[in-house]
Amino acid sequence: MVSADLNISRSDRVQAIIPAIFFLGPLVSSVVPRLTWLFLPLIATALIVPVLRRGSDWRLLIQPNTTLIAVLLVVLYVFLNATWAVDRGVAFGKAALLLWVALITFAASRATVELDKAQLRPVALFFAAGAFLGALLVLFELLTDGALTRLALNSIALLYPENAKHMTVSRGEVTRISLSELNQNVAILMFNLWPGLLALGTVESGTRRAIFVGLFFLAMAVPILISEHDSSQLALIGSILAFALAWMWRRQVIRSLALLWCVAFAVVLPLSFFAYKAELHMAPSLPESARARVIIWEYTAERVLEQPWLGIGADSTRALRGQREAAERPEGFIFKRTTAWHAHDVFLQTWYELGLVGAILMALAGAAVALRMSVLPFESQPFATATFAAFVGVAAFAWGMWQTWLVCAVALMLLYLGVAARISGGPQNTGEAMSDSWQR
Repeated sequence: MVSADLNISRSDRVQAIIPAIFFLGPLVSSVVPRLTWLFLPLIATALIVPVLRRGSDWRLLIQPNTTLIAVLLVVLYVFLNATWAVDRGVAFGKAALLLWVALITFAASRATVELDKAQLRPVALFFAAGAFLGALLVLFELLTDGALTRLALNSIALLYPENAKHMTVSRGEVTRISLSELNQNVAILMFNLWPGLLALGTVESGTRRAIFVGLFFLAMAVPILISEHDSSQLALIGSILAFALAWMWRRQVIRSLALLWCVAFAVVLPLSFFAYKAELHMAPSLPESARARVIIWEYTAERVLEQPWLGIGADSTRALRGQREAAERPEGFIFKRTTAWHAHDVFLQTWYELGLVGAILMALAGAAVALRMSVLPFESQPFATATFAAFVGVAAFAWGMWQTWLVCAVALMLLYLGVAARISGGPQNTGEAMSDSWQR
């Protein structure tokens, strides 16, 4: 009797911890994006442990399907590619990161479809609440020139920046930070937007749903729009368009996105040359960041042609840039003719570092992930489509593809979406249908 009571008590504690983790995950990640590496295993564990405690066979969680195989082929090639990278240790580390993220994300996704909807409803609600509060904190930071960030930097010696490039320092204190320092925070909001909308739209109903969904959208969209992160702003507009189209033509739009993902790898090189030849880097009507990217893209595209088949090696752009001589900066150029620290485009960086082989494998893996959206519950497919579009919008214009916080943020986005999608199905046993589809 005592043993049974202890088991029940332990189970209650576990059930209470899981929603708390889903609340803290989006909240803390929105404020400190570089902690996504910490919350990815926590979120994944919170989904996997209840399934294992139920006595399920752990091998079911890693049973491969077409999507996982496509992703693992990319990972295996990155391991091989790392052998000729400029810094082999760093390259192997990135390959190991991809392998870890792929396996833990896949296992947690499989666990999600094994959990009951009643278990996941409070989890989804706590995720939405954490994402909402995180958005409000980011908005406060944008409106106050990073007041909380400055307070933390000035109060905690370990956080004081070595490089004050985007900050104003007076008498040893950070008095102002550039809004561009919050670009990562804004990207996290963009990744949380559509999973949060799906979660709220499923958990709530009637007038409450309309109010909560509207407030959540505004809480996310306003800081994105007033920020200096053009990539997230483009991702917001593109994802809204994708959502609207997918609401009317789900399957067609999903297939189109998968195709566009592949086409992007085919056209990124000629488009980079075309934009430069059209002198878009000199166009005063474009933002300075866009003009700089045109220069970076064209110069990187030229370098791709030097080793087009296998690339220069994973994450080698940064290492090679440090070895090159001082780059030229012609008159009127907003940026030097250089590859920068990365290509600011996942398609072009793939070509440069992984070559044609890597581009083909990445295209197939991305298409496989996109097509997997068609096996989600019918109600969730437009939200999944918008989420994929948001990711592409950020990845096509923003950070390097190997940054740990970004890789983990994308994985978290998929897990949040999976939880929201799981509870969005109709009264029939949608979970079993999804589980069957994962086997294909």
